[in-house]
Amino acid sequence: MISFIFSFKPWARITIGVLFMATVAVLSLMPSYDLPGIAVYLVVHRIAHLCMYLGLGFIACWNLKISPDRMKLIFLLLAGIFMYGVLMETLQRTMHNGRSFHFSDMIVNLIGAITGILIYGYLERKHKQAAEVL
Repeated sequence: MISFIFSFKPWARITIGVLFMATVAVLSLMPSYDLPGIAVYLVVHRIAHLCMYLGLGFIACWNLKISPDRMKLIFLLLAGIFMYGVLMETLQRTMHNGRSFHFSDMIVNLIGAITGILIYGYLERKHKQAAEVL
């Protein structure tokens, strides 16, 4: 399974990355009247943020083939993903579509991105270990 993830051609990785970023933008900027009006919305909302930015962190590392030992590059990548989340929150506020700016969303985004990067690092190490065995 892990080798399958790392077998994608660069054009496929880029396509998946661009589509995922666009999906995050669309979901982040949807008008509030399109969102579910359920009591557990706040919990679901935070989980959605966590998952979206976990995916961004993972896909960004996957696209750039960043190894876990390149900390400077990882911090730059993390800063870029964080700024993307800040941009989405700022656009929510300025678009007047019923959405609002929340610092807590940005913290959850950051936690998700860090988690995605850590998962990528773990899978990459496992993939390298499996390749060394063969």
